[in-house]
Amino acid sequence: MNKTKISMVKCGSYGNKEVSEAVRKAVELIGGIGKFVKKGEKILVKPNLLSARQPERHVTTHPEIVRAIVRLIKEAGAVPRLGDSPGGAVKGVDRVWQETGMKELAIQENIELINFETYGSVEAGTGHPSVPSVRLTKAAFDCDGIINVPKLKTHGLQIFTGAVKNLYGLLPGLQKAEYHKKAPHPDDFGHLLARIYMLVKDRIRFTLVDGIIGMEGNGPSSGELKKMDLVSACGDGHAMDWALTKTLGFDPLKIDSVRFAEKLLARKTRLEDIETCGDGPEEFGFRDFRFPSNWYIHLVPKFFIDMLGSLIWLKPEIIPEACTSCMMCVNSCPVNAIIKEGGNKPYVVQKGCISCLCCHELCQYKAIRLTSSFLAKFLIRH
Repeated sequence: MNKTKISMVKCGSYGNKEVSEAVRKAVELIGGIGKFVKKGEKILVKPNLLSARQPERHVTTHPEIVRAIVRLIKEAGAVPRLGDSPGGAVKGVDRVWQETGMKELAIQENIELINFETYGSVEAGTGHPSVPSVRLTKAAFDCDGIINVPKLKTHGLQIFTGAVKNLYGLLPGLQKAEYHKKAPHPDDFGHLLARIYMLVKDRIRFTLVDGIIGMEGNGPSSGELKKMDLVSACGDGHAMDWALTKTLGFDPLKIDSVRFAEKLLARKTRLEDIETCGDGPEEFGFRDFRFPSNWYIHLVPKFFIDMLGSLIWLKPEIIPEACTSCMMCVNSCPVNAIIKEGGNKPYVVQKGCISCLCCHELCQYKAIRLTSSFLAKFLIRH
């Protein structure tokens, strides 16, 4: 049986030359760009553009990582295109392109930026019990293949956001918030992410992770930055997530999207199935990596939460002194559980909140903290 190759290459900064060399080496170690991209093909590059954040905040995939991928695609004689459906698109996608550095990159590299919100979509059945179908951007099918370029970060709802979670950005528009409403429990949502991964996995040529500066703690936007010096590539997105979380000291099967993808792929991933190549683990900032403080809530069985839902909860709470009343949380809440009255700061109506944590994910000012009920804390502790 052939092992899955995952490259791990040290890269100490986002300097153009250093990133270019690291990305090239990472791709060469798994077979080289010619193995994955052919002359004349159209290749969609899908970064993680969570929201309109500047590159130095390290919430989104860094433009130098994307630039290095774009240039490799061109070297192979193919045509790169760049697209995403970021959070906060209600304020205009152009603002996201501008703030994340992608607009300047697209101009410099003479590539097309694709707005998934306006490009059109294709409906696809998922087999998920509460979200039987989704609308995927047509851009994912108008290309010959996709290169997935996530940022290495933790995630309040899903514990880890990597290759599988990044593909949720292939869903344009406000449907992303609506599906949080239909699949509110981490299990349900992780299952949905795995189903979306299965819909497009054969179109993904490879995944390249930006882990030069990652995020730990309560990510994906309000966590603490961690210098990890990592650029990693793999032809199998699920294996990439499995291996990275394992390397970071966490059980991959406690990541809902990883566990469900493994079930749908009908395989059991083992360390002996993976060949790690490149630099050794001692070269990277893996030590003492901190996952979200609330990850233990995932250990509480779903049937228990369904039975005692009013007593077991994890909810966001707005910090008034940090809030700027930008209205991002109000506009992104899928169940309208965040209210702003008059000149007051927004607040969360706890009874209506479904704990999807969209507000926590999109808040640019770290003005939302996570709180849990007494019973949830008790069950977690024991």
